[in-house]
Amino acid sequence: MQRSLSIAVNTRWVLSQGLDGTGWYTKSLLDRLIVAHPEVTWHLLFDRTPPTDWQDAPNVKRHVLSPPARHWSLWWIWNEWSVPKLLEREKVDLYWSPDGMLPNALPCVGVASIHDLNFIHHPEWLPWTVARYYRWTYRKSARLANHILTVSEASKNDLLATYGLSADRVTFAYNAPQTHFTPLSAEAQRDARVRWTGGKPYFLFVGAFTARKNVSTLVSGFDAFKKRTQLPHQLILVGDFLHAEPALDKALKAMQHRSSVVFPGRAKSADLNELYGAATAFCYPSLFEGFGIPLVEAMAAGCPVVSSHASCLPEIASDAALFCDPLDVNAWDQSLSLLAQESTAARNERIQAGIDRASSFSWESTAETVWSVMHTLLHPW
Repeated sequence: MQRSLSIAVNTRWVLSQGLDGTGWYTKSLLDRLIVAHPEVTWHLLFDRTPPTDWQDAPNVKRHVLSPPARHWSLWWIWNEWSVPKLLEREKVDLYWSPDGMLPNALPCVGVASIHDLNFIHHPEWLPWTVARYYRWTYRKSARLANHILTVSEASKNDLLATYGLSADRVTFAYNAPQTHFTPLSAEAQRDARVRWTGGKPYFLFVGAFTARKNVSTLVSGFDAFKKRTQLPHQLILVGDFLHAEPALDKALKAMQHRSSVVFPGRAKSADLNELYGAATAFCYPSLFEGFGIPLVEAMAAGCPVVSSHASCLPEIASDAALFCDPLDVNAWDQSLSLLAQESTAARNERIQAGIDRASSFSWESTAETVWSVMHTLLHPW
């Protein structure tokens, strides 16, 4: 009797206390793959106590491997020692690492998801020890992987050019919104504005406050917009600081309209739909992305989008966004002014274009692509 396939997945970014981009990517795909393929034994590899309410299906085995890996030196121990031992002990057929890190001693087929290469092109955006570790481990993983997954065509092309890979070793499959986002009624929009800004219209940013996200340019552009137009809009910055961000601190201190900037912290999924749906526009000044999930979330929630034209963002938003130079403060000022004062007909047309574009992204489609890659590797004949 032939034994069932055994697939192990690095799930250390699926945390009880909240998910970042890699955690959402991992969880969203496994929620679909595990249900779609009960014939597979899925080994989920955590580095600490896993969420108690996630994935206890009969075809799932959860493993907690030491040490808890939240520092680059501990990442190395976890990846290079703990993971290979588990893979050998459980006789795993395929190991998939959604954060892209594969061990040197890989005893089975290996698949790595490498979302982008910001740490190569802009190492100054990260602590230097982290950037150095990323450069080493991702180059090694790209060499070892039987196949690489990524999240946009722009990222695929970057991987091919940077690591000299053949095109048949890399597959891109888009991300999708974290949850189901829908437009709000006019009444719900009014209620949301009352809740978040006391009834005033607002622009919105969602993401981490890092140098890569370039929130400082948005803040300066918003201040210029306020000085020039005297409109009542506020700017809501949803997220938190991952590292020190002196450019944003400097921009905030230089603002004339600092009191019009709101920091609500991280937002729950239900709050995000409300925040997107009632905003005058979602603003995404990022300098570099592998995909840019907030763009799609905002469009799905019926929010007009103004985006940087950097990296993959034009690919993702297509003709549904207003684009500008990420570092041009005047361009952001002018874009905010246009979106704040355009006609109802023009705004509705922009909203519909965003809804249509967002509908082309789904985790179901991406899960099918990921499974197709795994199945081909395990059944090459």
